[in-house]
Amino acid sequence: MICGGKMKKTAIAAMILMLAVVCSGKDRIGPSWLLTIPTADIIQKDRMNIGLLHLDLGITPNLEAGLHGIKYSFPQQDGSELGFGVSLLTGLYPYAVLTQDYKFGRLTLGVSAFPYFVFAGLEQVVAENMWLMAEIHNGVSVGVRTKIGPDWFFDLGGGVSTYAYRNLFFVDYGAPANYSFSFPTNFTGFLVVSVCYTFDISQVTLPQTGGKAKAKASEKTITPEPAKR
Repeated sequence: MICGGKMKKTAIAAMILMLAVVCSGKDRIGPSWLLTIPTADIIQKDRMNIGLLHLDLGITPNLEAGLHGIKYSFPQQDGSELGFGVSLLTGLYPYAVLTQDYKFGRLTLGVSAFPYFVFAGLEQVVAENMWLMAEIHNGVSVGVRTKIGPDWFFDLGGGVSTYAYRNLFFVDYGAPANYSFSFPTNFTGFLVVSVCYTFDISQVTLPQTGGKAKAKASEKTITPEPAKR
């Protein structure tokens, strides 16, 4: 009975470890952001994420680029990841982020120029193919990421936040009031719904054009005649 209990615990630990591989480290398959904040993880090289709020590509083991912006990550000796990037969804603003695994989940801490000056996030496996995500930024948010198919991810979450935002295209730069800053105190609720399909672009073969295809076909059918003596 004790042996069976140990085997059961070992099997559960192995399953959790396999699930954690999907959502941790540089070799990340699926989104490399949480609901609204980046992590230091990088999409796996040659892997593309497409879908609602997703169009990103893993260019190298340490570099990704796409709809979420561009991000480069440096692996650290303690197993953590240190990433630097420029976001695109919220404007071209730089950020720095540190992500590391702990017993309670995968923790992310970061600083950004906008819209979240300081932010933190936690990702934790709660069931098979399901992860809980929690964020603290200019507010709080929580959500669930579910793997709904072999290469499909679905995010659903929400929260409340306040944004320090000014439209710089219509600012009267001669007015002194535009150079003062007061942090807004009104919070607004928001909802996040996201669908992501991920695939390996190195395995994709593009169809040949008609001219090249016909030329190759003719090369296969034409056989040289034997030389006449």
